[in-house]
Amino acid sequence: MCQRITLIFLATVLSISPLAAGPSEAHGTIFGKVTDAATGEGLPWANIIIAGTTTGMATDLEGNYEIRVEPGTYTVRASYLGYTGEEQSVTVREGQNEEVNFELQYGIQGEEVIVTAQASGQMAAINQQISSNKIVNVVSAEKMEELPDANAAESIGRLPGISLQRSSGEASKIVVRGLSPKYNSVTINGVKMASTNDFDRSADLSIIQGEMLAGVEVSKSLRADMDADAIGGTIDLRLREAPEGLHYNANAEGAYNDLGSSFNNYKLVGAVSNRFLGNKLGARLQLSAENRQLPSHRFGGNYSSPILFQELDDEGNLTGESSFKLRTEGTVLTDQAAQRERNGGNLTLDFKSRFLDIKLFSLYNRKTDDGIRRVNTYTFIRPNEPFSKSAGQYEADTRLWTHSLENVFKFRKTELSLTLSHTLARHNTPGQSFNFIELSDGADPINQDWLLLRQPSEVLEEFGATHVENSFLQNMSISESELIDKNYDARLDWDVPFTISDKISGTFSVGGKYHRLERESNREQEFIEFQYGAGRPRKEAFIAMFPWIETNLSAQRGISAVNFVDESYKLRNFLDGRYQLGWGATVEQLASMQGQFYPDNQNLYQRDGYQNYFQDYTNSEELFAGYTMAEINIGPSLMILPGIRFEKENTTYQGYHIELVGANANGIRGEPDSVSTDRRNEFFFPSLNLKFKVNDWSFIRGAVYKSTTRPDFRLLSPTVIITENTTVPFTSGNPFLQPAIAWNYDLGFSAYSKKVGLLSLNLFYKEIGRFIFTLDKYFPHRRGRIVNAPAGLLDALPGEDFYPMERLDETHRTNVPFNNFEPASYRGMELSWQTNFWYLPGLLSGLVLDVNFTLLQSETRYPYFEDVVIGIDSSGFFPRDIIGFEYNTRKGRLVDQPDGILNVILGWDYKGFSSRFSFRYQDQTLQSQDSRLSLSDSFYDTFVWADISLKQQITEHLSAFANLTNIGNHIDDYFIRFGGQATLPTNSEQYGFRAQFGVLLKY
Repeated sequence: MCQRITLIFLATVLSISPLAAGPSEAHGTIFGKVTDAATGEGLPWANIIIAGTTTGMATDLEGNYEIRVEPGTYTVRASYLGYTGEEQSVTVREGQNEEVNFELQYGIQGEEVIVTAQASGQMAAINQQISSNKIVNVVSAEKMEELPDANAAESIGRLPGISLQRSSGEASKIVVRGLSPKYNSVTINGVKMASTNDFDRSADLSIIQGEMLAGVEVSKSLRADMDADAIGGTIDLRLREAPEGLHYNANAEGAYNDLGSSFNNYKLVGAVSNRFLGNKLGARLQLSAENRQLPSHRFGGNYSSPILFQELDDEGNLTGESSFKLRTEGTVLTDQAAQRERNGGNLTLDFKSRFLDIKLFSLYNRKTDDGIRRVNTYTFIRPNEPFSKSAGQYEADTRLWTHSLENVFKFRKTELSLTLSHTLARHNTPGQSFNFIELSDGADPINQDWLLLRQPSEVLEEFGATHVENSFLQNMSISESELIDKNYDARLDWDVPFTISDKISGTFSVGGKYHRLERESNREQEFIEFQYGAGRPRKEAFIAMFPWIETNLSAQRGISAVNFVDESYKLRNFLDGRYQLGWGATVEQLASMQGQFYPDNQNLYQRDGYQNYFQDYTNSEELFAGYTMAEINIGPSLMILPGIRFEKENTTYQGYHIELVGANANGIRGEPDSVSTDRRNEFFFPSLNLKFKVNDWSFIRGAVYKSTTRPDFRLLSPTVIITENTTVPFTSGNPFLQPAIAWNYDLGFSAYSKKVGLLSLNLFYKEIGRFIFTLDKYFPHRRGRIVNAPAGLLDALPGEDFYPMERLDETHRTNVPFNNFEPASYRGMELSWQTNFWYLPGLLSGLVLDVNFTLLQSETRYPYFEDVVIGIDSSGFFPRDIIGFEYNTRKGRLVDQPDGILNVILGWDYKGFSSRFSFRYQDQTLQSQDSRLSLSDSFYDTFVWADISLKQQITEHLSAFANLTNIGNHIDDYFIRFGGQATLPTNSEQYGFRAQFGVLLKY
C-alpha cells in the first residue's frame, strides 16, 4: 500500500511540474500589511487580490501578506468587510520585493466611525469565514475575551451547530451537529489533541484556557489534507503569536460561587511578547494559574427493567391485555465539593523570512480536581439494608504537553512544509473510599406495587430517614488509576501554485503524514474488610492504632459509624430543596487515619481483582496517510477544490480475560489471561469543496466528502469479564469492529455587506454506515439460533476464535458492540447572523449582535433480538421449546442530538464601557436508547443558560470587568420517558450561580 501512496505522490508532482515556474524563471514578491487607518492594528483575513487575475490570498493574524509574481506592473486590491476597500499600483522587477501597505477606513469613506473591540473581533471572524476554502465557523480572540467563558469549550459552544457536554458546571466536550465528541477531531495549531479518556477518543477541552488562543476555527467540511476521522467536524485551536513590538498583558480575577458560598476563587494570567532581527524573529511567553471552587449537588434514580403485567378485571380475572411498568428501586444523592486548579504555559517562537518560516511552540496544561464526594444510596427494594453511604477523597490530575516544530521552505514559487510534533497526556486519579451500610429489621418493607412508576422524591419523603446508630463502616480502600497517551507525528505538505491563464489559476497540494499512538491504561485498588469473622482481626488492628474508637468487636457488619460522624457537616437546600441528605462522615479524618494505618498494615489489605484489571489495556496505532488536492480558481467567482486522501492504519490491542468468582477474597479466579489482537484498515477518502461568488455581496458554498470515525478504545479491547451469575450479562469488547464511514453533503448561502454583516444559511446531510452500536442479548454458544439476520452479521460478532468458550456457560450472554448493518443519517439547518450597528445614530451605534439557530434531525434503525420458538427438543421426558433469536430493528434517533440550539449574544459599547448579554438554549437531547422495547429512552432536559459581562476602560491600558454566569441558576436534569406512561428523573446536577470580577492590563 505504501507503493500506492508513492504513485499518488509522483503522479501529482509530474502533473504539476509543467505548470510551476521553471528553474531559470525569475520572479518577484509583493508584500505588505493591511491595517486599520484609525488604530494602526493589523486586519487579519483581509482579502488581497491582483486585479484582473485570480491570484490572491488572505492576510495572516497580524494583517501581513506576501504574493509571489512574475515581473510586471500590477494593481493590488485590499478589501475587508466593514471597511472601505483600497487599491494600489505597483511595478515588480526581476528578483525584487515590493512593499505595498494598505490603511483601510472603518465604515463609509469620509465618515469618521470608531470601531469597538467587540465589532473588531466579530469582523475578524466574519472575514476568516468568507475567505476560507471550506465551510467554517470562527470564534475570534476578541470574542473569547469579552465573554465570561470558563474555558475554550464554553466559547466554542456559542457557534451554530454546537452543543456541549458539561461536568461540574463547566463545558468539557464538544458535540458538533449532534455528533458525540468522539466523532470530532480537536487540534492545536493543526496538531491533534491527545485524549485523556480511557474509554473513547474524545478530547477534554476544559483543560484549555481561552486567554492563550488567537481564535478557534470549527471546520464543518474536510479537505484532503485534513485527518479523515471527523464525521462531525474539526475544531482547531490557534495559539497566539508575537505581534510587532514589545507587548505584555496581565489579567487578575476573583470569583464567587453561591452553591459553596465561597470567594476562594482566583485567576492570574500574564503574557509578554516581542519581535527581533527586523521583525523576523518573534517570541511569546504566557503563564496562567487558576483556582476555582466547583461544588455540585447530584441526584441519580435507579429503576428496574421493564416488567410485563397482565391486566385484571375488577373480579381478578385476566382480561387478555398486558402492559409494561417500571419499579422505582432506589436513589443516589451525591454532595461533591471540588476545587479545580488550572495551570498552564506556552512558549511560541517564530522566524519569518523570504525563504524560510519556522514556528516552534511548546504548550503545557494541567487541570487538578481535588475533591470530597459523599454518596448516599437509598435502596427501596432491600428492607434489611435500606441505606448505604460511600464517602471518599480523590484527586483527578490531568496533564497535557504539546510540542510542534513547523518548517516552511519557499522556493520556485512553491512552499514545502515539514511539521514534527509530539503530544503526551497523563491522567492520574488517586483516591480513598469508605463504605458504610445501615441495617434494619425490615419490619415494615415498602410495598413493591406502590413503587411502580413512583417518583423517587415521593419515596424519599416517606421512607428516606437514615439512622447513624444502625450504620457500620464495612470497608475502606485505596485506589489509583493512570492513563498515559503518547502521540508522535510527522507531516509533509507541498503547495505548488499554478497559472493557466488570467482566468484560471490555483494551487496543487500533495503530502503525507505518519502518526503513531501509544496508550496504556492501568488501575490498582486495595481494600480492607471489617465485616464478618474474617474482618475481626482487621478491626482489632485498626482499633489498636486508634483506641478512641468505640464499637462492638462482635458486630458482624463492621465498625460502628457513630465514631465517624462529622458534626460540622450541615448541608441544607440540597438540589434547590428537592431532597434532604442525612448524616455526613468525617472524610478528611478517615483519609488521615487510613494514611497512618496502611503503611504498617499493608498485609491486611487485599487486591480487588476486578478493579485491578477491568480498566487495564495497552494499545498502539500506526497511521500512514497520503493526499493530493488542487484549489482551482476560475475567474473571479468560482473556486473548486477536489482532492483524495488515503489512510492505512495498523492497530494492536492488549487486554484480559477475567472470570469473576464471589467466593474468592479478591473476587476473581486466579490470574487473568492476557490476550491481544491486531487490526488492519485502509481507505480512500475523496472530497470536493466549492465556492461560487454570486455577486459582490453573496456567495454559495458546497461540499461533498467522505469521512470516518475509529472505534472507542475500550470497545476495541479484547477484554472479556465473565460473570458468575449467568442472569447478568458478561462484559465483552469486540476487536473486530470496523471504523464507521460517512458520506457528507453540505450546501450554504451567505450574504454580507457593511451594514448587513454576515447572514448565512447552511444545510447538511450525513449518511453513516457501520455506525457502532451495542447489541443486547447475544449468546456466544447459541450463535446458530439467530434467525432472519442480515448477511455478514455473524462475521461481525465475536465467536469461538475470540471468547474463552470453555469458560462460558451456554446461558452466558453479553451486550456486544458491533457495526450496525442499518444506515444512520443526520440532517440539519444552521442559520446565523453576525452584525454590528455602527451606522445607527448616537448610542445605538455601539450595538453588536450575534445570533444563530440550528435544527437537527437524525434517524437510524436499532437492531435487537426477540425470542422465538425455532424447534422442539424431544430428548427429555417432556418436549421443550427450543428458543431462538430473531433479528429485528426499530426506528429511532441517535444519541447526543438535540432537536434545536439557539445562541444569542447582544453587546453594547460606549466609549470605554463594554457590555454583553449572552443566552444559550439547547433542546432536549437523547442520551440513551432502549433498542429492544422502545419503552425507556433517556434524555438530557432542556438547557437554558444566561450570562452578563461588563467591562470599563480605566486608562489606555487598564480595564476592570465583572461577569455573572448562570444567572438563572440552571440545574442539569436527565430523565426517562417510559412508554408514554410516566417521566421519571434519572440524574440531576446543580452547580450554582457564579460571579467573576477582576482587572486586565494590556500594553
